[in-house]
Amino acid sequence: MAEARQVVKYTFVKINPAALAWPADGRLAAAREFTELLDARADAGTLLTYSTVGLRGDCDLLIWQAADTVDEIQRAESQWRGTQLGPHLTVAHSFLAMMRRSPYLGQHKHADQEGRRTRLKPAGGRYLFVYPMWKKRVWYRLPYERRKAMMVEHFAIGHRYPQVKINTAYSFGLDDQEFVVAFECDEPAAFLDLVMELRESQASRYTERETPIFTCVRMAAEDALKLALGLGSPASVEERELARPVSLIAGG
Repeated sequence: MAEARQVVKYTFVKINPAALAWPADGRLAAAREFTELLDARADAGTLLTYSTVGLRGDCDLLIWQAADTVDEIQRAESQWRGTQLGPHLTVAHSFLAMMRRSPYLGQHKHADQEGRRTRLKPAGGRYLFVYPMWKKRVWYRLPYERRKAMMVEHFAIGHRYPQVKINTAYSFGLDDQEFVVAFECDEPAAFLDLVMELRESQASRYTERETPIFTCVRMAAEDALKLALGLGSPASVEERELARPVSLIAGG
């Protein structure tokens, strides 16, 4: 029997522009209703929210969650549909994957990553860089030892950037992609340099595709939703309400 592994889901959401025309108090109430569901799921397990506003044109929000079963993922997303925002949300991208141990690490464990292979344990970085990935089929025809040698080089490059933490999840047979990788860090420049260096590795020659790529900024669910709904930061919402004409607040 296979060891217990967590299911990981990356849901990128776009808010219908029509919702931006709602009165500010209506948008604020909708954001808070949705936030309650996200916060409850976060308390029960692993769920983090990120904003992509201004960073991607096709989505506004990433909901990154882990669960022990796909049923939990389905129940959570069904609840979201029942909110006021539900009819105005479009899933722009959706990646389903599962945690498992790397076949190339053996008994080796990366610093600060013990136990991270079968259960998701985010490091809490301010930025998250996510993309689906496919290997060329010829990669799987290479002798294991040759593949392992190339991955050892790959890992060695990663070790030179300790401020960047990687979370790799596997999608074989579960979704279109083969992997979903998510890198956490507080310095976008460090991630850019890491990716440039990885392009020169031997293993990189066997990459089929690794797009689209998402740059995401971690923030509390309510803050991310307010940003997506054009309400700005929590402090500026009240300021905008005071400055807004009464007829607009009432929707007139």
